[in-house]
Amino acid sequence: MIPTTTAASIVMIVGLALTYLLLPDGGSVAIYRTAAIGAALAIGGGVLLEAQRGLRSLVRTDLVMIVALFGLTLVEFFFPQEAVDKSVSALSATHGVEALFLGFSGLIIGRHFLSLRRPVVASTMPIQWSTTTLFRLYVMLLFGGYFYMLWAVSFDPVELINQMLRPRFSQPWARGRLGGWSELVGEFGGLLLYLVPAIAGSILANPHRSTYLQKTVVVLGLLFTLFNGFSSGTRNVFCVYLAIFVATYILLKPDMSWRRVIVLSCMAAGILYLSAYYMLQFRKVGLEGYIERGAGASGWREETLFVDNNLPVISRLTDAFPDRADYLGWEVVSFSILHPVPRALWPSKPEKLSVSAEDALGLRGLTLSSTFVGEAYMMGGYPAIVLVGLVFGWLGGWWNRFGLDLRSNASVILYASGFFAALISMRSVLWTTTAMLPTVAIWLYARLRKRRVQSRQFQSIGPKPRP
Repeated sequence: MIPTTTAASIVMIVGLALTYLLLPDGGSVAIYRTAAIGAALAIGGGVLLEAQRGLRSLVRTDLVMIVALFGLTLVEFFFPQEAVDKSVSALSATHGVEALFLGFSGLIIGRHFLSLRRPVVASTMPIQWSTTTLFRLYVMLLFGGYFYMLWAVSFDPVELINQMLRPRFSQPWARGRLGGWSELVGEFGGLLLYLVPAIAGSILANPHRSTYLQKTVVVLGLLFTLFNGFSSGTRNVFCVYLAIFVATYILLKPDMSWRRVIVLSCMAAGILYLSAYYMLQFRKVGLEGYIERGAGASGWREETLFVDNNLPVISRLTDAFPDRADYLGWEVVSFSILHPVPRALWPSKPEKLSVSAEDALGLRGLTLSSTFVGEAYMMGGYPAIVLVGLVFGWLGGWWNRFGLDLRSNASVILYASGFFAALISMRSVLWTTTAMLPTVAIWLYARLRKRRVQSRQFQSIGPKPRP
């Protein structure tokens, strides 16, 4: 009998192949919409097969990656996108879908490179953190995450909220083009905030273990962090916050049923849809300006949904490389590896790739996103897409092995924190290593806590008396 995950992968690969063969000949929007429908059926069919293993088996890194890539590239084509027909030719659209499906295939195949029969047992994780320890960690993360922002407004909480309501990148804590030591503190705080939803999900999944005051602080801290992500207008930040909270809550809720999962998933999907729509509407004018002046102040169409136009950008990149610009090769990999190095320690660190997507497409003054698929194509064409997809699929499968040994809330928090890197990597391979830092931080904290516990246990036992 074929294993469930293998059968699901076969369904996905075959479905994507059939969709590619059935792409229409003309009209880029029609091509993209056909790809969206076919990919949704293929991936959805695979996920339904995976669901036979149990609801918690769906909270896996590889599935998070696949669904995230679908959301970043194809979801928007279930909505009107007529303007795309004018900017992308049918041939380029077909090439873009081909590149995207190769990326999907790499993820799907790469996750099978490691056997899931044996979990990775992290020696620091089997300990069960007490509610007091979790709450202290939560408060520390909130303080560290918002310290730089509060410092930038002279520790005035009212001014902090006022600044959050202003247009994106206009806040006094916004990072400049070249970061220094103060920006480093701000970046570090921003990374810490990605752990807040994980700790909150762990505490709220078992509310009877916490006091009323602790639960109140946790809920208020979570809501404020979600508000911070929402008001920033940066949709991937808000999405990651919500995804990590939901994943941790599902994994740690003792009596979680399919009904609750479906309700929670529908609520999360609805929130993500509304946030994706409205955050794009007000990101240029700020939430306060949007509320005061209405939707007309944003300049965006209200009857559709944009994500990032990633797939059209991928399509246009297939025209630009290698005809108008040479492939970047290993420059993409080296840039990604060195990206977490603070500029305060390395002032001459490259600001960007030698040829960015904006440069290749002749769109100066804009910031384009193309997911890891587009960046991998810039690296080396279709073979690079397959290679990077296989690597990410392998990494997702490797991290899943940690998810097989969730014997404590510490292990669940560590595992769920890895979803940050998984989600961000789908959006940009250049941020993969940076997105790993919160997980490394929680791992180091867990390791330190366990050493302290073991030391106390050893001291309580004391040396054996001599006979």
